[in-house]
Amino acid sequence: MSNYVSYYHALLGSTEQVAYCQQANSLVELLSRIKSLWNCAQLDDGELLGEINCLNQIPVDDVMLAGNWLPYRYQPKRKIVNWLVPVGHATEPFQDEYLSRCSQQLFNQIIQPRSSLEFAQLQAINLPHVQPAGFIFHLSRCGSTLISGCLSELDSTCVFSESPLLTELLLDDQLSLEEREVSLRAFINLQAAAFPHRPQVIIKWNAWDIFQWELVRRLFPQIPVVFLVRDPVEILASHQRSAGRHMAGDPGLAGVAPVFSSREESLLVWRCNILAALLSEMGRFISDPKIMRVDYRDLNGNQIEKIAHHFDVFPDSESFQRIIQRLRFHSKVPGVAFASDRQVKQTLFSAADKSCIQQSLEHLYTSFLHGEFEFTKRVLHE
Repeated sequence: MSNYVSYYHALLGSTEQVAYCQQANSLVELLSRIKSLWNCAQLDDGELLGEINCLNQIPVDDVMLAGNWLPYRYQPKRKIVNWLVPVGHATEPFQDEYLSRCSQQLFNQIIQPRSSLEFAQLQAINLPHVQPAGFIFHLSRCGSTLISGCLSELDSTCVFSESPLLTELLLDDQLSLEEREVSLRAFINLQAAAFPHRPQVIIKWNAWDIFQWELVRRLFPQIPVVFLVRDPVEILASHQRSAGRHMAGDPGLAGVAPVFSSREESLLVWRCNILAALLSEMGRFISDPKIMRVDYRDLNGNQIEKIAHHFDVFPDSESFQRIIQRLRFHSKVPGVAFASDRQVKQTLFSAADKSCIQQSLEHLYTSFLHGEFEFTKRVLHE
């Protein structure tokens, strides 16, 4: 056991010490500041880094991290939660990219605490129960990143776009349903606590999280929701170019729904079946009065404003101008001007493949848009 455990814990639990260390402009200066706090001037820099590395490996289960630190990763096999100090709020397309920005900060590169899942849950007990402003569920590649990015431009919002913390929790099939419910509420509360000046939390879920709808809705029955869809041909064309996790055969998703298990069909038929399963699952719930159905082709500034109002978030004129500005750029590649490629996507497949997609999915897609609630999964076979 390191001789510096108490000093390490004191640093983690002190906003003043953390701020003092964050002011360092170089590794040498940071280590010098830590030495002054830990009374260990006799250690050279390499020795101190070795001590810190050892301390980073030991779960911290007696220091309150909530509020000052952001939980950002969950390790299911070890039931460990990783924490870092947030750097501003997330405006990046995905939470992963925001976390990458935070991780580049010198202090977060050196001080990397972790706790047990159980202690993370305990810390959340004393926090307010967050009632998110809104949830975004989607079929993937249909504008959800654009919507979440635009909403992050508001001064009052805190957007978690496909948070890896929530993703790995919901994929942990070793937890009971009750444990996942407790942990999900705890993780949302803990994430929100790191951004107290942005009280309106918006969560964009992964496409496959629609299969967790009943768990999420049981915890948050009154939260406004957006269900976002797009022409299936265009969705599958996007995955043809660059497949998302759920369209690439990731074995980690096998427990989410049977459709993600190993396939015997052709790749296109298999992906059609996945999209049919996602759309059918959405269709089971669209009678919920809190759900707003949105199609990609209708996304513009006015539609974004309607979604914001659906979430009881009301952009002022300055915020709305930031949204309009963001709409001019590619949702996933900030700085690159947006150019519609819908027509290109419509012509990517051969006539036979396009007909196969439409035969499988067109009815589900149009029924969803018209609010028809009788959905049947159409599974294709070669």
